[in-house]
Amino acid sequence: MINIYPKVNYIGNKSKVASWIIENLPIKTGKILDLFCGGSSVSYALKQNGFCVYANDILYSNFVLAKALIENSHDRLSLDVYSVESFYNPQDFANLEWMVNLLYFQHEVKELVCLVNYAKTLKEYDKFIFLSLLRRSMIRKIPYSRMTIKWEEIVKLRDEELSYQKYKRRRAYHNQPFLTHIKKELNDYNFAVFDNNKKNKAFGADSLALLQNFKKKGEMFDVIYIDPPYPSTMNNYVGFYGGFDKMLGKVLSNFTDFTHKDTFLQNMRKVVLYCKEISKFAALSLNNRCKPSVLDIKEYIKDLNLKVAICETPHIYKVTGRDNKHIHSEVLMVIEF
Repeated sequence: MINIYPKVNYIGNKSKVASWIIENLPIKTGKILDLFCGGSSVSYALKQNGFCVYANDILYSNFVLAKALIENSHDRLSLDVYSVESFYNPQDFANLEWMVNLLYFQHEVKELVCLVNYAKTLKEYDKFIFLSLLRRSMIRKIPYSRMTIKWEEIVKLRDEELSYQKYKRRRAYHNQPFLTHIKKELNDYNFAVFDNNKKNKAFGADSLALLQNFKKKGEMFDVIYIDPPYPSTMNNYVGFYGGFDKMLGKVLSNFTDFTHKDTFLQNMRKVVLYCKEISKFAALSLNNRCKPSVLDIKEYIKDLNLKVAICETPHIYKVTGRDNKHIHSEVLMVIEF
């Protein structure tokens, strides 16, 4: 059976360039830390290529994907619920009522209450597979697949007739129950689970704190792959997917933010210095349109006297406008310590 990375709807997904990234890594086997794993597309490709993968992301929605698809090697979810009404609780609805007419209609939030309570009955990786499917269903039901869309726009684009007039597609999937989406995607997520005979792990920590913790424990890596949310890109991942985290009581309070131009280079320098303590190489992945650019980063760390190699390949981003699709490329900067 060929294990295929399932659909996760993740902005900035690197699945189309993951093979190219791996081909340009300085090693062909070993232990790799994916410091900002996001939707885990690169981590998944690394796992497929036989690497021992540590996948980390501070967003809980990303952490559950890493637990389900990277750390998990054997467990598959047997979905034994086809009617979730019995899991409804009025108090839990009151806790999630903030979602009504912000992300979903009232009856949909009531369904979410049931599904979240059902998730609480699951154990180990079953829970993380189910939460990954729940995340996918929540994103699938929102136009443009991000939770920052205004409610008025959501309502408008979920009108199937209007959608047909504008896009020649009725997009009926926006109006299907969450559970319908979950059941539809269940096999794809289950079949994505596989064992590469390595002890892969998932973490949900701040990047700098995690690197420092690995140093304290004496944990070493062959490569640390770095793909943070850069300034000047679609980088509001807390906004895009944070509603899932908030629903589950996993709101972020304090973390290193890489989205601000005025602190980006300083934070990136810290990352490089921490990586130097626990790894042979670091591989920095970014878009050629990012500012600060890869050359800015190289200049900012030149006093560290590190060996740096840069390669580039064309890469079309789905969220890019039609006229700009072919001006983007993926850049990989490999740093040898």
